[in-house]
Amino acid sequence: MLIRIRFLLFLLLITTGVVHAQSSEMGIFLGTATYKGEISNSLVNAKSLKPAVGILYRRNLNSHWAYRIGITYGTPNASDADSDDPYQQRRNLSFRSRTFDGHFLWEFNFLPYQIANNRTRFAPFIFGGLSVYRFNPQAELGDDWYNLQPLGTEGQGTTAYPDREKYKRLKVAIPFGGGFKFKLSRRFGMTVEAGARRLFTDYFDDVSTTYADKDILLAENGELSVILSDRSIDGQALNNTNRQRGNASDRDWYMFTGITINYSLSKKYNDNCTPFRGKLR
Repeated sequence: MLIRIRFLLFLLLITTGVVHAQSSEMGIFLGTATYKGEISNSLVNAKSLKPAVGILYRRNLNSHWAYRIGITYGTPNASDADSDDPYQQRRNLSFRSRTFDGHFLWEFNFLPYQIANNRTRFAPFIFGGLSVYRFNPQAELGDDWYNLQPLGTEGQGTTAYPDREKYKRLKVAIPFGGGFKFKLSRRFGMTVEAGARRLFTDYFDDVSTTYADKDILLAENGELSVILSDRSIDGQALNNTNRQRGNASDRDWYMFTGITINYSLSKKYNDNCTPFRGKLR
């Protein structure tokens, strides 16, 4: 019984220390969204930068560990016309995908840091966690944008390609990245970061496998599906049935890069307790 009491007291002391060491922040993210896949072979592509915005809540468990939840919106995009690859230029595909990304992330600061802590004004950090995102690849034709998933541009949903089901637009991803945190004032801080998302789909850009038979597409998915499945230029149609259109073995990625302005909801953090330093007032 005495051992149990001592153990419970030990847990109580640890829990109290963790709670006392915690502080909270709210943040607004402004940055860019980029993509890597069949139409762009790099996450760093200046030709396809698009704005991204987001909000987050961060809970600092102590000066090194924190978790955060947030939502980020961006429109990753790319075009074969921007590629130096002659095949991609002939293929002439392009897309954009309005993407909502909800995420839960763990953060680790390499230096002790909290906005409410006056000891450290700068810290590099890394993060990782889980994202749930909704995407919607679209292609432009004339002055209009068309949703690609319902069109089954690679034969999805047709009787000739029963193994190609229409992909879901709500997916899970693995986010990870890093950056730097800066204390700006007593209540404000700034974060500079880049965070990639490892996807479990190759249809973020609606390009993955081979060209479908255009007669099948026309009969079952309609004329618009045929037009948007093969955008090749100069009269050199690439739509030979079963010819490679994408690379199904290489999954897609997207990334958000930018700055976050954070506001500390905690007035003060005294870094005077070991191992969970500090007490909020």
